[in-house]
Amino acid sequence: MYTTYYGMSCNPFLKNESINYPFESTDYRQCINRFHYLKEIKGIGLFIGDAGLGKTYVIRQFIKSLNKDLYKVIYISAQKNMSVFDFFKIISDNLDLDIGACYKTDIYMNIQKEIKRITLKDRMQVIIIIDDAHLLTRDILLNFKLLYDFDMDSMDYLALMLVGQPDLKQEISKKIHITLNQRIIINYTFEGFERKEVQRYIETRLDFANVKYELFEPAAYNALYSASKSSPRRLNTLVINSLMLGYQNNMKTINSDIVMNAKNEMDV
Repeated sequence: MYTTYYGMSCNPFLKNESINYPFESTDYRQCINRFHYLKEIKGIGLFIGDAGLGKTYVIRQFIKSLNKDLYKVIYISAQKNMSVFDFFKIISDNLDLDIGACYKTDIYMNIQKEIKRITLKDRMQVIIIIDDAHLLTRDILLNFKLLYDFDMDSMDYLALMLVGQPDLKQEISKKIHITLNQRIIINYTFEGFERKEVQRYIETRLDFANVKYELFEPAAYNALYSASKSSPRRLNTLVINSLMLGYQNNMKTINSDIVMNAKNEMDV
């Protein structure tokens, strides 16, 4: 198909290729550095961004970078209508705890005891990462005290990353969550790709696929930046669709018209 037509050794704009060879955008560097900082000092971090800006991508790269003998990572992908019990059961399962018919207070106590045991006896650090955290219910957020109130709030035993869309920040800013809000020590907002990053991203991906000529015209990069709305996910789709249209029209280079046609086919 178009990969052969354009002399590409692979399709570098697919999700799996992006994971194996990360592109270090400004968002990527800023966010992953904050992840590592939070890992060292412990506490709660809030990471906010619209859909498609690469939040989950950074999480995966961060987890890959950790030594499994030193860090116990609990990754939770929040789901709509998840109950308080469901949430803490996921944590319990990751800690190999059998909650059985335990009362809620016993579940909380057992989780805290196990986190402290892992920290003090196993000499491992517990990191809890909650993706799509904007889907968490208010009840779950109000029960977060378990995850930061150790030894009468005198010690931090874990790093907690809350990653989600802007609705999460709006919810946490409400007075009812003041105790949680006051414990957030990092607050980062994703901005998406800058104009120069769009071109650099595409060029590095094409270089990875062994494309040695200027496949995209300069004006096409401007169109891609405008049409992608700074979203890496949307940009990947735009590039793939542009290459497909270029192939179908026997074009060896991609111009801005092809990009805008690809955009029009994407938009609903």
